[in-house]
Order: sequence, then structure tokens, then C-alpha cells
Amino acid sequence: MSERRPVAVTGVSVTSALGRGAEAQLAAALTGTAAFTQVRRFDTGQRRVTVAATATGVGSLEEELLDAISGACTNAGLTPGQRATAPLLLAVHGRSEARRLATRAHRIYTTACVSASTAVADAATLISRGAVDRVVVAAGYLVESDQFALFDAGRALADDGVVRPFSLDRRGLLLGDGVAAVVLEAGEGIAEIAGWGRAGDAYHPCRPDPDGRGLSRAIESALRKAGLPPDVVGYINANATGTSFSDASEAAAINRVFATDVPVSSTKAVHGHALEASGLLELVLTIQALREGKLPVNAGFTTKDPDCALDVIADAPRPAGSVYGLTLNAAFGGANTALLVRAA
Repeated sequence: MSERRPVAVTGVSVTSALGRGAEAQLAAALTGTAAFTQVRRFDTGQRRVTVAATATGVGSLEEELLDAISGACTNAGLTPGQRATAPLLLAVHGRSEARRLATRAHRIYTTACVSASTAVADAATLISRGAVDRVVVAAGYLVESDQFALFDAGRALADDGVVRPFSLDRRGLLLGDGVAAVVLEAGEGIAEIAGWGRAGDAYHPCRPDPDGRGLSRAIESALRKAGLPPDVVGYINANATGTSFSDASEAAAINRVFATDVPVSSTKAVHGHALEASGLLELVLTIQALREGKLPVNAGFTTKDPDCALDVIADAPRPAGSVYGLTLNAAFGGANTALLVRAA
């Protein structure tokens, strides 16, 4: 068996309601400044909840995705020829949202909240095995009326307009815009995708396994692929959406793997849940945090929950104690992903 090649992140581009660029994302996450405001993009008059994290001055989803891909490729220093030949893995809700890109995409991922992280894992597998030298991964979601109505009708949205991951008084999630692209290549870059893992709960169509067994297997798989012990991890950007069952299950998963406390926060508390794009938005934010050596706060947190016994970064940003961090994602149907990254 040939030796596995290192998988580097060489270019990034990201937009959310926190602003454009990785620096803007981290600046807001460090202060815990949430971007949730009244939705003006469509009528919410008949809705129970009327707020989301929507960016200003954005174009269509396809336009934003094209800009993100171009920005990431420029950031990576790719030539026109390299851009044209790099496979594109695209995570979106459906093909109709990005028709031009869909015709170019090598693969399209529509697996809900693990779409983007699954795409990154597949890209890393292709590069590490030597099948390709580089891959562009792009993902996008802009808050729109249909999904907003479904989450509102299902009473998944926080009716107090605040996302409180892992907090005892959490009341649900809030949606948010997110468009991102990354270039992954064999070799060195601004960060390394050191390990990746995927696992299923097969527990319930909507609720995660309360013992966190699926997510813990995904974390263990990522560490095993990297050939590293759990104690190298100095930060976890949690999936935590601010919903009761999901946060408790994730806490159980983390505690199944880690014998000692690891600093944890969920940046969804400031940028919202970007659905299919969540994994890529949070990956970029995690890389930026590790590179700058500053770990973002878990905004909205007020009260410890005994079912979420974690070292939550609640009051102020912390200095990073390691160059390694995990970003976790989970979706309906029991899908779980873990990406282990190393800041260069």
C-alpha cells in the first residue's frame, strides 16, 4: 500500500452574515457578536419566529458560490489551467439552486447538515490516495422562505431569538446564510486536513442516539486516520445547534472519546445554522481560530446543563493550546462527520 499523501488547505473564501472573509468570521466569533436580525428577505408575518442571520448585499446563491470558488482559487494561487481541471465537489440543497455549477460539479451533496463536511472527507480521500492532486469544495445556503417555514412549523427555531448551545435554557436553533469554498491539495498549505471520519446512528429519523455512539465513532475514525491520540486536540467547534436532544447527544459523544476536558464552543451561536454549508463555514472558522491562536466563545451560554458536561468556552476567548482542532457535524437520519485539522 502506498503512503497516504498529506491533504492541505491552500485557499479559502467565505461569506456569512458576519461578513466576508475568514477574518471577519473569527472577529465576530471571538466577541460572541451574534448576527441575528429581523428577516427582510421574505415575509415572516405568519411565522412563530421572525429572525435569522442574513447577510446584506448578497446576490443569488449561484452568484455567491461562483464568487467563493473564484476567491478560493485565487487565494490558493491556482493558474487558469489548474482551476479548470480541479474536480468540484458541491454541497447545496438541490441542483436547481446552482444550475451552471451543477453541470460542472464532479459530485453534488444534498445530505442536509453533513453535506459540506462529507464533501471535504471525500475530497481528502481522493487526494490522500493519489487519485487527484487538488479538489475544490464549495457549499452554500442562503436563508429562504421554504426551509424557514419548515423549521418554524417544526418548532425547531429559538422563539427568543438567541441560540444557546449546551446551555440549560437553550430553546432551539436559528438559520443563517453561509457560502464558502476551499481548495484542497496534496502537500502543504495554511492548514492540513489531518483526519476525517463518518458514522451513522441508525437510531431515529430525527433524534440522535442519546449516548452519542455514532458521532463518537466518527471522531475516533478521524483520529485513527491521522494516527493521533485524543489528547492532541485543543479545540472542538461543535455541531451544537442549541436544540435539547442534539446538544446532549453531542456532549455524550465527546465525553466517550476524551478522558480530559477539551475546550468546546459552537459558532452557530453567532452565524446561525447554514444547513448544507455548515460544515464548510465551520471548517474555515476553525482553521482561522487555530491559525490565530484564539478560540471563539460559545455565545448565548448562561447556565450549565448537567447533560452537557463539557468545558464550554463561555465567558471570553481562550488562547489555543494546540494546533489541532475538531469540527463536528450531524444531520437528520443519524449522519455524523468529524474533521480533524492542523494549523500550519
